[in-house]
Amino acid sequence: MVLDDSLFNAEKIERIAAVEAKFETQKKEAQLAQQQLEMARKDNLRNQIIFIAIGVILALVGLFQYLRNRQKVKQKEAELSAVIERAETEKLREADTLKSTFFANISHEFRTPLTLIISPLEQLLNGTFKGDVRKYYGIMHRNGRRLLQLVNQLLDLSKLESGKMKLETEEGDIAAFVRAIAYSFESLAVRKLIDYRVLTPPMTITGFFDRDKLEKILTNLLSNAFKFTPENGSIELELKMPKTAQEHAGLVEIAVRDTGIGIPADQLPFLFDRFYSLIPAQPNQKTEHQYLAGTGIGLALTRELVGLHKGQIRVESTEGQGTQFLFTFFVENLAISQESPSDTLAGDKTIPILSIAETTRLEKPKMAEVFGAGDRQVVLIVEDNQDVRLYIRDQLIENYVVMEAGNGKQGLEMAVETTPDLVISDIMMPEMDGREFCRLVKSNEKTSHIPVVLLTAKADQSDKLEGLSLGADDYLIKPFDTRELQVRVANLIEQRRHLQERYRRSLHAFAPAEIDLESIDAAFLKKVREAVETNLEDETFSVVELGAAVNMSRSQLHRKLKALTGYAPNEVIRNMRLERAKAMLEKRAGNASEIAYMTGFNSPAYFAKCFKDYFGISPSEVG
Repeated sequence: MVLDDSLFNAEKIERIAAVEAKFETQKKEAQLAQQQLEMARKDNLRNQIIFIAIGVILALVGLFQYLRNRQKVKQKEAELSAVIERAETEKLREADTLKSTFFANISHEFRTPLTLIISPLEQLLNGTFKGDVRKYYGIMHRNGRRLLQLVNQLLDLSKLESGKMKLETEEGDIAAFVRAIAYSFESLAVRKLIDYRVLTPPMTITGFFDRDKLEKILTNLLSNAFKFTPENGSIELELKMPKTAQEHAGLVEIAVRDTGIGIPADQLPFLFDRFYSLIPAQPNQKTEHQYLAGTGIGLALTRELVGLHKGQIRVESTEGQGTQFLFTFFVENLAISQESPSDTLAGDKTIPILSIAETTRLEKPKMAEVFGAGDRQVVLIVEDNQDVRLYIRDQLIENYVVMEAGNGKQGLEMAVETTPDLVISDIMMPEMDGREFCRLVKSNEKTSHIPVVLLTAKADQSDKLEGLSLGADDYLIKPFDTRELQVRVANLIEQRRHLQERYRRSLHAFAPAEIDLESIDAAFLKKVREAVETNLEDETFSVVELGAAVNMSRSQLHRKLKALTGYAPNEVIRNMRLERAKAMLEKRAGNASEIAYMTGFNSPAYFAKCFKDYFGISPSEVG
């Protein structure tokens, strides 16, 4: 029992030890598991913190990026808004400029016919009218119709803008209608000496079209062609037809070609814009040229009317060579049939240059009349409007020799050739405008002394200042009072006469120069004086040699010196010799005969006669 108890106890102890060992093992495992669990929880917490931190960082980054992008968007929106605002402001400014230009040009278009209506009427009312009354009735009627046409064009544009204008088609022969409109320009072609051709196919072309609107399109294009094609140029109108009506679905094409002054390439995209017109060029303004200086109505209206016919219009032009307008329009129920042989209007017709056209040339007095005018002053009128030119001429012809030019280019050639006493020039003209004409006249030694009166419809102060800054002596605004024109012309010529005495003194031998040495006239007189003084002893020195010395022809020198001093060139040479002779006599440089030969006189008797006529005493009386 003892042994058994011992064994039992030992076994029990072993079991207890095993249980304790197992317990300890389990306890350690539990502790290890607890530690691992704790570590896992810590890892999870750390990961969660990291993930949260990353999420927070990403959220902050995203928020920052969002706010930044939003700020950029707002900044871009603000910049875009500013750009749009600037663009709108610029667009409004351009629109205002175009409208201002439009109103300035339309005022010019209104003032010119108003001048030819109001001025003759005022003279008729106060009983001072001179000239053919019936002729001026026709001029007033023609310009009244011109005003009506301008008003109608404005109304047509207004209707087109509001969408109230509709086509009013009726059936007719298109070829015959085009020929009728084209042939209405025959007399104008003859007057301007232009080779005018009308080309239409020899067939009947019927369909439904708006006669009134097609007439306005053709009239506008032909009027532009005639306005900017010089004498001896050519204009061609051609009606083109498809081979079959079905091939082109009722479209008809018309071309108007001319050999005029052309249009610069940078102006072509804007040619049909409303209120747009090509501005007269200045030599230092590259993008401007003297072309269609109109109201900006005609071509804009033409394009709208072509569009109303479901057509298109385009322009091709080479500067200095000519322009071609081509437009297509839709004709309903277009039908083509051969023309009967008896139709004399069919086919190609050329308007001949008749001999009667010679009578319509600008009034240009003969050179003998200009240089033999005596006390009558010569006035040059430079104006592209024939009626205005005729009216001014009729007001001045009684007291002056009047010459005429149709544009600045012709006017400049005539001014240099004949050296008139005064020039009256319009500002808005083809070929060369009045501003450029005035600048060239005042900068040319042969014409710088000539007073220039600028005649214009632009009444703004800036326009006046610009004209006066170019050297213009006076400025008249259309419509002008006839008496005011006559008084201003007379005053300017009288002022020139007062200046003559001052210029005469500058030509006296050994006299001090009394005029502004920087002026062109002063420089010219100085050259004359030096040339004569250098050749005083040369008895063969004459007007021919003096003209060569100052680079002028005999006639130009005569007109220039006569205008500046009142003396002819031979009188200037003789008077300077007499002044030199008197100075030598006073200094007792020799007797009268010796001094006569020393101052270029080949006859003492002739010298004595000239001396007495000029000074009122004989050479022997000078002490």
